[in-house]
Amino acid sequence: MESADGKVLISYKAGLNEKEPSGFRAYRLPLDRVADMVRSAGQYSAVQFRDGYRDAAHAIPFSELIILDYDDGVTLCDAVDMFGQYIGIVATTRSHQREKHGVVCDRFRVVLPTLRPVKLEAVEFRKMMKEVILHYGTDKACSDMSRMYYGYPEAEVFFLEGCQLFDWEPFYQSALDKERQRQQQYRKPIQQASGDREAAQLDKAIQTFMRKEFVPGARNPTLFKVSRWLRDKGIDDVSCMVHSLNSKSDYPLPDDEVNKIIRNALTAKH
Repeated sequence: MESADGKVLISYKAGLNEKEPSGFRAYRLPLDRVADMVRSAGQYSAVQFRDGYRDAAHAIPFSELIILDYDDGVTLCDAVDMFGQYIGIVATTRSHQREKHGVVCDRFRVVLPTLRPVKLEAVEFRKMMKEVILHYGTDKACSDMSRMYYGYPEAEVFFLEGCQLFDWEPFYQSALDKERQRQQQYRKPIQQASGDREAAQLDKAIQTFMRKEFVPGARNPTLFKVSRWLRDKGIDDVSCMVHSLNSKSDYPLPDDEVNKIIRNALTAKH
């Protein structure tokens, strides 16, 4: 919240029909009004959408809120302690203390105004959010910039009593540092296996293949083929390289799914 008015950007649409993505309107509101939206029978998101149409292509890369979802393993009391130094909201969700997948537990959302606006494009935003999610042990599905959340009229809302706004930039820097390390690890085995010239050719071929083939609906077979390709070239650290390629893509798969693909590729006989 760089502005002096203490307001934050939030997009909102009345009603709970997720199948109709249009109709979102952007507002700049104080935190108590944001709490009203969290408690309403509507949908909200931390970014604005062009023409009010909620999808990744229409999301505008500007956010003043970080929203985290807790579905298991952390209690409300834990969350209030964990985020106690911040200004923000903790609000229960519809499934709070209800049976879900055989588990009854606290389920809630944490809404944190940011120290500075997040002006990252979708891929970079996802990198940053993955680090935040890893640090705070929250739902991995919340890394997409265009994600929508349901309000809940019966939500219990707790205002955090801290004095700090959430600083997202160290998490983004951590993501960049890890990516740089992965890239270095990725290139080193290729150079050791084939020499600089052949390594450059292999690197270029794989990058071209990924750009053409790694799209929704074909991501799993593409990573499988790349894993086999690297294995057949005698590369030692296939896992590290495939994870690096996946993380740099526009549509990365979850790490556990990538691990499964690599394992299947390396153990398959044909």
